[in-house]
Amino acid sequence: MKFYDEQQKKIRYQFGYYSMLLMATLLLVYIAIPDASLGGISYRNAIMIIIMITALFFLVNVVYRNAFFDLYTRRPFWSNAFFLAMAGLQAQQAYQLYQLGMDLPDPINTVEFVMMHGLKVALHLSIPLTYGVRAFVDWLSAKEQNTEETGQSS
Repeated sequence: MKFYDEQQKKIRYQFGYYSMLLMATLLLVYIAIPDASLGGISYRNAIMIIIMITALFFLVNVVYRNAFFDLYTRRPFWSNAFFLAMAGLQAQQAYQLYQLGMDLPDPINTVEFVMMHGLKVALHLSIPLTYGVRAFVDWLSAKEQNTEETGQSS
């Protein structure tokens, strides 16, 4: 954390706290729901899904507020390319595992499989997509501000 400025640290701590509250809420809801209404999702995988949802919440909020990359990676092209490649590899692996799982004598739980592997792909995609959305929003606001300044100077 030594390479983050004070604003970035504040945002990371803030959304870390919100993520902890979200995880506690999801765990309480999970405990309160009867087992039959979960669609046959195992206890272990349900906990993993709750953790991945919380991590996804944290990542999207921190990346959007420019608190994910430190001071030395302000232009994180290679990092985003890595996360996109990892998302592609996760999607390919999920497809192959799904094909293998459906050929088993006892087929896999499709809902559980899609949630687990879909969230893995979403976690890897969340960083470059959120960064791209933030860059696009910044570009639009800069363009709008530029047109206002040129309109006022005329």
